Amino acid sequence: MKWLPLSLSVLTALSSVQAVNWQISDKIQGQDYYEKFNFISGTDANMTQGLVVYQGIDSAKNLNLTSVDGNKFTMRVDTTKEQHEGRPSIRIESKTSYNDSVIIMQASHVPTGCAVWPAFWTVTNNQPLWPKGGEIDILENVNDQFPYNLGSVHLNTSCSIQNPQQTGTTVFTQCNALANQQSGCRVAMNGTNPSWSYADLNQKGGVTVAMERDFSDGGKGIRMWLWAKGEEPSDVKSPGKDVNPDQWGVPNADFGLTQCSDQFNNHNIIFDITLCGSWAGNAYTETTCPSQFKSCSYQVGFLGDSFKDAYWVVDGLYVYTPNGVAGVGASTKQANDGSIPRHALALTYTLIFAAIVACFL
Repeated sequence: MKWLPLSLSVLTALSSVQAVNWQISDKIQGQDYYEKFNFISGTDANMTQGLVVYQGIDSAKNLNLTSVDGNKFTMRVDTTKEQHEGRPSIRIESKTSYNDSVIIMQASHVPTGCAVWPAFWTVTNNQPLWPKGGEIDILENVNDQFPYNLGSVHLNTSCSIQNPQQTGTTVFTQCNALANQQSGCRVAMNGTNPSWSYADLNQKGGVTVAMERDFSDGGKGIRMWLWAKGEEPSDVKSPGKDVNPDQWGVPNADFGLTQCSDQFNNHNIIFDITLCGSWAGNAYTETTCPSQFKSCSYQVGFLGDSFKDAYWVVDGLYVYTPNGVAGVGASTKQANDGSIPRHALALTYTLIFAAIVACFL
């Protein structure tokens, strides 16, 4: 008669093994970006068709497109009056890639302005095969067009947002990269605030965003939170050795997508500022921008001073992984060799041994 309650107790104990222990894996501030990120050089023709020329690390420093002030790291668009061959800008990609993780980014300033298309996102570390492996856009806007942040996901297959628990508004449910005019699935992270534009957030001192990607057993998939600076939970405002997203309240965006977790592989973290292109350029006429600058391409080519606010100031980037395992495939599901992580095995064996001993008490 003891075996039934014992079995239930073992199952209950073993279920705790599945809970993710988010521990700090990477803390990146100031000079760290020069060591932990690659500065991508060249045009943006393959991704957004933007009218920019990204600069390598040396030329970016020489052109004053990047700088460090203490813990603050700045990336900006060139403001030289005329740039007829594409305006110099910045795109950086983390050298480390991550699987399941919690990413927190604190910024004092987010790029704004007509023609401006800033993004903070993660994407498959095998970019030539995109959209295979997936893309997660955490912070994105164009032309200051939306009075809120946009979060989105792009996948190589059909997969839909289902029953989201969020404060934001689902714009598109289908995450296929070719759906919705190549927008994938999208959530307007407006919450209860009628106007939460990047300009508004910059005036309030900046913004903090967090993205949880958890495809472990019992995980909630992809969720995102956004706060004006100073309004974050304590463990987000002053990130420490661990975090618990379940204590952050209802997320602004709840994509879920656990049903298609096999469509995501390891992701690199990216910051960039592109101009015009397939989204900002096509949407330009839907804004008041043409009344100010004639056209998107004309603004980029001849009006450099219009990009004075097109810059990032990032205060800190924090990446948490299961038990703090370093990136490149740190997963809550399996180790790199396909085996169960050793810490999970050890805890499982301990619980089973304790249960067996209890049988004889």
